[in-house]
Amino acid sequence: MRAELEKSPALGRPAGSAADGMRLYTTRLEATDTRPALTVTYVYDAPPPEPGLIRIALVSPVRFAGGGAGF
Repeated sequence: MRAELEKSPALGRPAGSAADGMRLYTTRLEATDTRPALTVTYVYDAPPPEPGLIRIALVSPVRFAGGGAGF
């Protein structure tokens, strides 16, 4: 996953700003037969010259809000 994110760091959606110009993103891995859907939070650190580094900060199961709306 990290290699894929390093090719396209903005693949996820912005989740805020980290320190020193680093950018915080989240993305989702869809469920498979062997694992649940996962939310991945990562930091993109791109000091000149790019490419930068991807640091995966958190991987957690996707939690759906109740209500049956499909979200």
